[in-house]
Amino acid sequence: MKIAGLGSLFLIRQLGTGLLLIVFSATMLVGRTGLKIQWGGRTADAAIGLGGGILGGLAGLSGPLPTMWATLRGWSKDQRRGVFQAYNLTVLTVALLTHVAEGRITRDVGWLLLAALPGTLSGAWLGAHAYRRLSDHHFHQVVLGLLGVSGITLIWPSIFGK
Repeated sequence: MKIAGLGSLFLIRQLGTGLLLIVFSATMLVGRTGLKIQWGGRTADAAIGLGGGILGGLAGLSGPLPTMWATLRGWSKDQRRGVFQAYNLTVLTVALLTHVAEGRITRDVGWLLLAALPGTLSGAWLGAHAYRRLSDHHFHQVVLGLLGVSGITLIWPSIFGK
């Protein structure tokens, strides 16, 4: 019974997160309200970072919450990139070190990491070149589009099966 309950909880969390990402990105893309949250300051920024870290540990979803917050704050593409590169490096380094400390990085995982490395490096290279060519507005659209696609990929298996 507990396993079925956990499976249902995972499904609800996956559907809820996916729907949140889709609704948020669609609203921000279509609404074009120019909303800029001014309250909260560094305390709110830190709370969002902590929340993203917790979501990263729970479900590997460290990015959406800070990305949504940056959108609501109205940050430029350079502000977002400057914060997110440091944030992602920190979160991913902590995750890697935690997995190493717990003995989860096996030889098989190491080979999989090596196999993924060319795609990771080429994707980072392509992303860096695309970034330079995008205006703030187009960057905003791309980020929101990717959030929406992330939401779809979360709910798709729940609705249509794996």
